[in-house]
Amino acid sequence: MQRTIIAFSILLATVLGARAADAKQPARTSRSSPGVVTYNRDSPGTNVGWHWESGMRVCHNDCDNPEIPGSGYTCRNVQAFGMAMRECDRHG
Repeated sequence: MQRTIIAFSILLATVLGARAADAKQPARTSRSSPGVVTYNRDSPGTNVGWHWESGMRVCHNDCDNPEIPGSGYTCRNVQAFGMAMRECDRHG
């Protein structure tokens, strides 16, 4: 009986954790890093940005821009030669 309760508790924690991960979250990677944004959410509109279409990953308008929805880039504010700039890296 005790094993059943423990197994049920683990299963419940797993399901609740997965549902929490599916909830919409802001694109910021962490609250301690201001100016850091990861563009890992698909574009809500099909006329701009990256999204799935007929089982394929497609992009419309401004596809070379790393700061569009769904690009997968992480961009941050940096200082280079005394000037503020954006640096974008693709992880994965």
